[in-house]
Amino acid sequence: MQDREYLFLHTSESVQAVAEWIQKQFALEPIPNGSDDEDEIGLRGPARTADATVGYEVQYNIYPVHEPEPDEVQAFDAYPVEIDLWLGQDGGTQAQEARLLFDQLVQARPDVPMLLCHDLSDLVAAYLPGQGVHEFPDHVTVYARHADAWRGWVVSG
Repeated sequence: MQDREYLFLHTSESVQAVAEWIQKQFALEPIPNGSDDEDEIGLRGPARTADATVGYEVQYNIYPVHEPEPDEVQAFDAYPVEIDLWLGQDGGTQAQEARLLFDQLVQARPDVPMLLCHDLSDLVAAYLPGQGVHEFPDHVTVYARHADAWRGWVVSG
């Protein structure tokens, strides 16, 4: 499976509401998924940095561990909505597209804390209202062993 980019949002809004505002914000079209699952919404639209189509999947964050031990805590545990982004075979362009999405969502929704992650492991950037955007150095992961690097920049549960 190809790597994906992930945005995690700390919001009480539903998946449907988040999908609606990113669909409007970026003029995306729905991807028919043939499923009745209202909590998994596919969208697509043109890439802004290449001649390609970007796919988005908006869903509830299924990755947090219920009642985690201290060594099981992850940076995105308190972020209930995720947006997965994929572009195909160009990982560099995919990362650029994810960063553009992150930056534009921060501007459009400055009230919503957000995280940008690569492949569910590497923490790229975080946004907290009132604090701004923080860039993480390479090799900072979402896992508890790197909590000292991200603790002041993520919403904790």
